[in-house]
Amino acid sequence: MTTLLSFIILLGIIVFIHELGHFTAAKLTGMRVEIFSLGFGRALLKKKWGETEYRIAWIPLGGYVKISGMMDESSMGGEELKGESFEFESKNFFQKSFVILAGVIMNFILAVAIYSFITYVNGIPEVQSTEIKGFSENSPAEKAGFMPGDVINGVDGEYVEDWTGLTRVIHSRPDDELLITVTRADSILTLPVRTMSVRTLVDGEIKEIGLIGIFSETVIKNAGLGTSVTEGFKTSWYWVKIGWLSIRMLVSGEASFRDLGGPIMIAQMSGESARAGIWAYLAFIAFISVNVGFLNILPVPLLDGGHFMFILYEGVTRKKIPQKIKFRILQTGMIILFMLMIVVFFNDTARIFKGNNEGEENVR
Repeated sequence: MTTLLSFIILLGIIVFIHELGHFTAAKLTGMRVEIFSLGFGRALLKKKWGETEYRIAWIPLGGYVKISGMMDESSMGGEELKGESFEFESKNFFQKSFVILAGVIMNFILAVAIYSFITYVNGIPEVQSTEIKGFSENSPAEKAGFMPGDVINGVDGEYVEDWTGLTRVIHSRPDDELLITVTRADSILTLPVRTMSVRTLVDGEIKEIGLIGIFSETVIKNAGLGTSVTEGFKTSWYWVKIGWLSIRMLVSGEASFRDLGGPIMIAQMSGESARAGIWAYLAFIAFISVNVGFLNILPVPLLDGGHFMFILYEGVTRKKIPQKIKFRILQTGMIILFMLMIVVFFNDTARIFKGNNEGEENVR
């Protein structure tokens, strides 16, 4: 029940915020919004206020805003344009771009707001000393004779001022021998240790870094509003870079389509984050919001990025794309997205069966 409820809340918030962006931008630019729908397909609930019909539809995986005179997933067959001032096609390049990109912008604003709020309330963890508090399992440092309580002063004869500087030096020396100077009680010792080499994500790139498997004590530092918002932007941008890296790895073959997850995996993860506490759950909502925004801005037909490509082409060439050609392109996009949905549903199902099989083997 926790998994289902947390998934519904997560999906409802993210879809509502995204579609609210399109809706608000359309209203601000004088466009008529015919339908505001949470979900696709047949309406379970609907109510008309003014010129807009508000719906909750039975397929909850998304939503849409139907704007007069705009060809989208809700009107694939197209409609006759009358040249009315409230129609999408009657607006200029900047107005149409604003409406198309507003959903993505709202997803990013939501993520920044959540991450900023988490930072403002919980503060920022910092490591304020180079004292070793513990080791990871089978760490090179523990094997080399380091002990909890050792204070690291230098590496290869060079003074180390803080944990950040120590981390920078060790990371820059994968699979290399280091001579690390420590203070232990009243003694100064120099201990040799070979770093292990690990491939991991650093600043949006997969890099080889060195590790010796030590950690220190973190102290929570209070964050003001400005610092919190800055951290909110930094965290959101970090996940955008991860999304871009993931696309590159899929294209280059470094990652497999088997790694992709879909609604079932998101539901499982939302349940796990909800059980971990409110802060983990809020962070997961922000994470999904960033990813929804990033995926929607990709230049794939039917997504917001694909619609923006139409607008950009027409703005640059000063030529309208015929409705029939738009229709065919959107059809292609629908096929691509449908195939992708099949892949992620297959992956999700395979993970469930794999997990069940592993559980049965553990029982035996």
